[in-house]
Amino acid sequence: MGDASRSKPVTLTDVARLARVSVPTASRVLNGGVRGKASGTPELRRRVEDAASALGYSVSTAAQAIKDGRARTIALIVSDIDDFGSATVIAGVMHAAEERGLSVAVRTTRDDARRELDLLTQLRGERHRAIVLATSRTTDAEREAVLDEHLRLLQAQGASVVLIGDSDLPYPAVTVDNRGAAARLAMGLVDAGHRSFAVISGPTDQVTSRDRVEGFLEGLAQRGIAVPDDDVIHEPFARDGGYHAVERLGDRVAEFDVIAAMSDAMAVGAIASLRDRGIEVPNGVEVTGFDHVPMLGDVMPGFSTVEIPLEAFGEAALSLALDEDEDEDEDEDEGDERPSRISLSAETIVNGSVYSG
Repeated sequence: MGDASRSKPVTLTDVARLARVSVPTASRVLNGGVRGKASGTPELRRRVEDAASALGYSVSTAAQAIKDGRARTIALIVSDIDDFGSATVIAGVMHAAEERGLSVAVRTTRDDARRELDLLTQLRGERHRAIVLATSRTTDAEREAVLDEHLRLLQAQGASVVLIGDSDLPYPAVTVDNRGAAARLAMGLVDAGHRSFAVISGPTDQVTSRDRVEGFLEGLAQRGIAVPDDDVIHEPFARDGGYHAVERLGDRVAEFDVIAAMSDAMAVGAIASLRDRGIEVPNGVEVTGFDHVPMLGDVMPGFSTVEIPLEAFGEAALSLALDEDEDEDEDEDEGDERPSRISLSAETIVNGSVYSG
C-alpha cells in the first residue's frame, strides 16, 4: 500500500518549508513576483526552484488570479500602434512583463481624447495589475483633469498607474529631457555648418511637441539663429503629418538647409514629400528626426536625430508600477522608498555620430 500522504496535493507552504523561506518569498520566486526573474537572490531562487522541482509543485495561474481577484496582465495604452516609436515602447513593455510572468493588453487611442476615456472606462472591469499610459499628454487643463478622474478610479480598484512621458499629473512617470535633447541637436546641426531651418512637429497642445520645438529653437538661439513662426509647422506626430508639413512649406522647402522633424516618423513623411518634389535628401535638403528608429539609421547612415531609449521605457515603467520591497529573507534595507519618476538619458546624433556639445 502506498504512502497516503503522497495523495495530497503539494502546496506552496510545502515548497517554502523545504526551501527554508517564507511563503510570500516562495510565491514571489515561483509566480514571477513583481520583479520577475530578479525576485530574490540567485541562491534563494535556486533553493525555491529546487524545492518545487523535488516536490513536483507547479504554479496555477488561474488559482493565483482568483486569489487576489486580479489578472496577471498589464494594460498598455498608446496613441498609434503603427507608429515606429510606439511599436518600440510596446516591445519594451512586453519584454519587461514577460520577465515578470505577465502578459500585456495593448489598446490604442488613435489620438482621440474621447476614445482614450472610453478605453480607461473599459479597463475598470478587466482588473489589470497596472495601467501604463504612453499617450501624448496635453496642455489642455480640462482634458487632463478628466483623465485624472478616470485614472484615480482605476487606482481605487487596485491597479497601479504609470505614465510614459512628461505630464503634470500626479502619477509615477518615466521621462526623458526632450527640451534639452532638442537643444543639443540644434546646436550640433549649426556646428556642422547649417544655417537655415524649418521645424515640423506634432500639435501645439501636446507636451512632447511643445518641449521639443521650444528646446530646438532655444538651441538655435544659443548659436545666434532665429526661425520665423511661418517656418514652424504643426501636424500630427506621424508619417502623414510629416508629408503634409512639407507640403505646407510649399516651394520654400528648397530654401532650407535642414527640415527638422520632431519625430522620426514625421521625418519619413518629410523625406517622401521632398522626393515627390524631386528634391534629394540629404544633398538637396537635409531632414533630421527625433527618437532614433533603427531602420532610418540603416538606410541613411548619416542621419541626424536624438536617440531616445524607447525600449527601456518598458522596464522602467513596470519597475515603477510593480516592484516592491522584498521580505526579510532578502535582507533589503527597510525604509527605502520607490522613486516616483525615472528620467532616462537621450543621446544626440549628428551626421551619424554622437554629438557631445
